Amino acid sequence: MVDKDLLSIQEARSLVRAARTAQAILADMNQEQVDDLVLAISVAAAKEAECLGKLAHEETGYGKTADKKAKNLLASEKLYSCIKPMKTIGIISEDKDRKIIEIATPAGVIAGIIPSTNPTSTAIYKSMISIKAGNAVVFTPHPSATKCIKKAVDIMRAALKAKGAPEDLINVMSIPSIGGTNELMKQPDLILATGGPGMVK
Repeated sequence: MVDKDLLSIQEARSLVRAARTAQAILADMNQEQVDDLVLAISVAAAKEAECLGKLAHEETGYGKTADKKAKNLLASEKLYSCIKPMKTIGIISEDKDRKIIEIATPAGVIAGIIPSTNPTSTAIYKSMISIKAGNAVVFTPHPSATKCIKKAVDIMRAALKAKGAPEDLINVMSIPSIGGTNELMKQPDLILATGGPGMVK
């Protein structure tokens, strides 16, 4: 008999280890290189916005395909246009009069909790802001939205690979469980959680 919970816990640990290796490579990139990766993710996600919206609606039963598509575009194209000018790598500001220099430092590996209500758009959004700030991200999907979230992650990983960047900057658990999610939340440097009161608690 296979213990799904143990497999999920092991997967969480393995994905975080892979993410740490990938994030170390990202940490050596400059602002232009990082922004290029974020743009690639944005373009790839926007191109598949309708497909992802359809998958999310069919798998979860929530919302309408057209609305899901709109949210995917909001989380890719619109988000990119908002964060594009932001400095997030290295020296981000300098006040010579006060002799203060602000230097951005990545958190490292982020755990992303994805709900069933907005699965694909949340995965896109969290991936883009994580990488923009120099971090890798590992998602634990809501059990009723695993397929559409995996598809979104696969699209973004392919975009990273096409740019010669490590795919493990973005990953998702394939065996979600409460034990696996709890383990994932113990491993990273930061948690980005989206969901209801029960999950937040």
